[in-house]
Amino acid sequence: MTSVYTDDQRAFLLAHRLVVVGAQRAGAPHLTPVYYVMDGDDLLISTTRSRLKTELIRRNPDVSLCVLAEEFPFLYVLVYGAASIEDAGAADLMMRIGERMTGAPVPEAARPTVEERARTEGRIVLRVRPHRAVATMPLAPKRA
Repeated sequence: MTSVYTDDQRAFLLAHRLVVVGAQRAGAPHLTPVYYVMDGDDLLISTTRSRLKTELIRRNPDVSLCVLAEEFPFLYVLVYGAASIEDAGAADLMMRIGERMTGAPVPEAARPTVEERARTEGRIVLRVRPHRAVATMPLAPKRA
């Protein structure tokens, strides 16, 4: 299967950790900044069942994502795709995101606490399967 990302876009997505999720609602889009990790081409996001973005995605899975560089010149990759909600794997994802947030692996000794937090907070996994990606220069593919 062919990736929707160029090599430069994939490298950018793997090097960054913050994404703004855009979900459709009546009126203006709902936007939320969150951390993410990659799983193949998919972006995985940890959230809770009770969040507005979860409710909106249940109604309409079409989402827009903006991964923005945190330094000048503020390059970004836009990802358009369909989000699905997964009940399994929330604690594992929280461990992976914790590593992205801190830059160090979360110790396995913390797993029981993370699992309990996932249960009590009603954590789920948002999986975004991309169907298109676009980027600012110089990440944009060259036109023929």
